[in-house]
Amino acid sequence: MSSNFSSALSSAHVRHHDEVNTPSAPPSKRLNMMEEEDVLSNPRGPHRRRFTYVRVSNITFAIPEGYDVDEGNIEDLGGGAFGNVVKISAEGRDGMRRWLAIKKMREPFSDVFNARRNFREIKLLQLMRHDNIICALDIYTPDEKNDFRDVYIVTEFAGRSLYRILKQQRDYGRRVLTEEHIKFIIYQIIRAIKYIHSANIIHRDLKPGNIALTDNNDLMILDFGLSRSLEKKDTSLTQYVQTRWYRSPEVIYWKCDSYTNLADMWSVGCIAAELLTGHPLFPAENSDEQYQKITQLCGSPDEELLQKIEKDNSSGMRAVIQSYPSHERRYFRKVFADHHPSDDFIDLIEKLLVLDPEKRITVEEAIQHPYLADFSLPDDEPRADHIMDLDDSQQRTRSEYRDAIWKEIVDFKRLDSSPIVPGETNL
Repeated sequence: MSSNFSSALSSAHVRHHDEVNTPSAPPSKRLNMMEEEDVLSNPRGPHRRRFTYVRVSNITFAIPEGYDVDEGNIEDLGGGAFGNVVKISAEGRDGMRRWLAIKKMREPFSDVFNARRNFREIKLLQLMRHDNIICALDIYTPDEKNDFRDVYIVTEFAGRSLYRILKQQRDYGRRVLTEEHIKFIIYQIIRAIKYIHSANIIHRDLKPGNIALTDNNDLMILDFGLSRSLEKKDTSLTQYVQTRWYRSPEVIYWKCDSYTNLADMWSVGCIAAELLTGHPLFPAENSDEQYQKITQLCGSPDEELLQKIEKDNSSGMRAVIQSYPSHERRYFRKVFADHHPSDDFIDLIEKLLVLDPEKRITVEEAIQHPYLADFSLPDDEPRADHIMDLDDSQQRTRSEYRDAIWKEIVDFKRLDSSPIVPGETNL
């Protein structure tokens, strides 16, 4: 790589690195079976908007007037446990036409867990304002309050998921992410987490599937449904919050109710190692296997950590931890030697994948690590300007969360980049 190329990378703004191009994952199959009504509905919902109802892969989407619903202009992006997503375009209030992602939440009020999760996501997508973090451009429902069932969140289309890109590499046996791409991806992840943690928020679900990448290698952190604020009033956290392969050992076992945002940094270490090797670092079928894979690489807890585990939990918890086979920490340089990483890359991964979270590198330390020096722009690595309170610590019923989400939709403040609502004049 030429020195001029490297210089251009380090000096450009983080959202406009046109010099770094990475092939996106294979395009999603365009819809070839799409049914839609010929006419718009009568005005509906809290803001009296009109909708076209479009069926995409057996899921009916209510698309607001003003969005482009011409045949062939809607792409199915797939779905998961919490919703289905389509890609569509619309003109923004700023006059720019952009690609959007519309997420239809799946049974958003089916139980308190789902209702609370969706409330958190809606709150954070309005509070977060950062180049590498997705934000809400529109939140709507076609329902009336007395029959409120469906919730839609609209964001800018952020590109293909890192999961898809890594899977493409494995499926085709060809690397598309170069060393420079990987470094820039890790930098942007850490840059985003710096902002998130400074707002006293823990993401709790960092994984390749929740990271999106454009063809220009610009990155967005997605999906804040499992995020929590770290105020002292949050007295209980859950261990079942992260996809197991990216879950930190303290989350699995010994700090189930009191872990900190350093759990996110472990996840970054897992993602960084996967970017290097092309394969997940700790794939496992269950938590026991997961823990053993972790200790086989990172070593078993030492006496100092065992004492902390016993103090925070019980002698029984210490006994459980000690019942597993004991392992010495392996030499990371040797483990990853076949992938020819730089010394700085290995050093960063070693500092991220530390069993004791109190000794794990923080996001503030990570963003200053020599491995990321080519991209570091301290004046363009913002912190949040306030602590973000999600207002979800109180025990609410499913019905109360439903009312709270309705209020969020009613009170939603549109951005300049939000799609135009026909007839609006408050530009």
